[in-house]
Amino acid sequence: MRVVGSFIDVLRRIRLKLNTAKALNDATLKNRSLKTELHCPETHIKGETGTVTTVTPPREWLWTKRTKIDVEFDKLSSLPEQQQNAVFWQNLKRVLLICGGQEKPGELEDKFVMEASGKIVEIMEAQRFVKDVFAAMDVPWDSATDMADSLIAADYMGHRSMGIHRLPSIAADLLNSTITASAMPEIIKEKPSVALVDGCNAPGPVVGKFCMDLALRKARTVGIGWVGARHSNCIGMASWYAWRALDQRMIGVCMSNAAPTLVPAGGIEAVLGENPIACAASGAKEQFVADFGMSAVSVADLELSYCNGNAKQLPPLTALDSEGTETTFTAEALRSQRLRAFQPEYKGFGLAAMVDIMCGVMTGARYATRLQHRGVYNADNAPANLGQVFIAIDPMRFCASFEDRLIDFHRLLRSATPCQKDLPPLVPGDKEFAHMQAVDDQGGLFMSPCTLGVLKELAEQLNIEPLQMKPVHYGPDDHFSWPKGNF
Repeated sequence: MRVVGSFIDVLRRIRLKLNTAKALNDATLKNRSLKTELHCPETHIKGETGTVTTVTPPREWLWTKRTKIDVEFDKLSSLPEQQQNAVFWQNLKRVLLICGGQEKPGELEDKFVMEASGKIVEIMEAQRFVKDVFAAMDVPWDSATDMADSLIAADYMGHRSMGIHRLPSIAADLLNSTITASAMPEIIKEKPSVALVDGCNAPGPVVGKFCMDLALRKARTVGIGWVGARHSNCIGMASWYAWRALDQRMIGVCMSNAAPTLVPAGGIEAVLGENPIACAASGAKEQFVADFGMSAVSVADLELSYCNGNAKQLPPLTALDSEGTETTFTAEALRSQRLRAFQPEYKGFGLAAMVDIMCGVMTGARYATRLQHRGVYNADNAPANLGQVFIAIDPMRFCASFEDRLIDFHRLLRSATPCQKDLPPLVPGDKEFAHMQAVDDQGGLFMSPCTLGVLKELAEQLNIEPLQMKPVHYGPDDHFSWPKGNF
C-alpha cells in the first residue's frame, strides 16, 4: 500500500537534518497571510561558523492578483466536445513545437508572460494531479506515483526544467506508445553487489526507482550496490534517485546517457547527450547533493525559458545552429539541438563520453549517435533504449567516522574566504535545500501561465479533477521576472 505523502516526507526528513527549517507535520504546508507577502520571502542558511546566508527567491513567488488571463483558461470548456479535442491536440503540439524552437511563442504566450498570471499550487496537490494524468493514460497506479514523484520533486528542489514542465512531452510519448505505460523492469542477471536490469521500455522513473532500490538492498548486504539498466527512458532529475540513498545514510550516485545534443570540441555534429551525473551523501547535520549535465546550458532549461517567452539570447560558446555556426539565438539552438560542453570543452565532452561508456556501452543500451535524436511530436518515434547506472554505497563499511568527517569537510568548504563579505560560499545542495524551504514558506509551487494552460486542457480532456490553485498577487509597483538558474 503506497503512502500518498511518502516521497515528500523523505525529502523533508533529509532537509530538516540540515536545520534550515522547523519541523513540518506530515505533508502539511505553511501558509502566509496576504499582508505579510508584500516582499519576496527570504530563506536563511546557517553555516557551521554561525554565518547566515540569505537567499531571496524570484519575485514571481509573491501572491498576485487575478488578471484577464484567468478568463482565457475558461474559454475551452464552453466549446463542443469535438472542437475541444481538436484544440487540445493542437495546443499540446504547439507547446512541444515551441519547446523545440520550431515555433515562436505566440500572442497567447506573450500575453501570459506580460500579465504574469501564475498560480501557487500546493506540493501534494501537484503530485495528485500529475499522478491522475498518468493514471488516465493507462499507467498503473504505482508507476504513475513514481512518475509524479520524480517530476514534483524536481520542481520542489528548484530544477524546474525537469519538473511538471515535462508533462506534455511525456504525455505525447505515452499517447504515441513510444513508452510502454504498463511495463515493469526485470532483472536480467545479478551477483551479490551488481545487477543488470532490462527496463522493458517502462517509464524512466519506474526503472530508476526499481534500480536504485535494488542497489540500496545490495549495499545494505555487502556494502555496495551497482545496478545498470538498458531499454530505459528519460528518468528526469538524476539527483532524485541519488537522493533516495540519503534517508538510509548511504551515498547515492546516478548517471544516464541521453539523446545526442552535445558536439565534440572542434566538431559541429551532435554525437553525445548531456549525460547527467548526480551524487548525494548525508551526515548527521550536513548533506551533499550535486547534479549536473555536461553541456554549457541544458536543452530542458532552454525549452522552459523559451516556452515562457524568455532567454531569447544565449551567451557565447553555448550552441551551434543547423549549419554548424556559432549562434546566440535560443530558437536556433533548440532547432539544431547542437550544444557545446562546459568549459574547458574537451574535458566536459570527455566526462559525457565516460558516462556513455558506463551507461550505454557497458549495459547493452544504445549509445552516442545510435541513440535517436530528440523528436517533436513524432508518431514514428521508436523506443529510446537509454542506459543508466545506479550506485549505492554504505560509507560506514569504509570509515566508521564518515558522518563526522563529512561535517568537517563541509565546515572547511564553508570557511573559505568569500568574494562578498555577507555571502559565504555555497556548498552543493545549499540551493536545493533553500528552494525547498522557500516553497514551504510560500505555501506551494509557482506554476507559470504557459504550463497552467496545458494542465487545464489535460484535466478537461482526460476527465480528471482540475488542479487546485491559489492566486498570486502583485503590488502595484511589482514587476514580473522569470527565475534564473535553480531559482
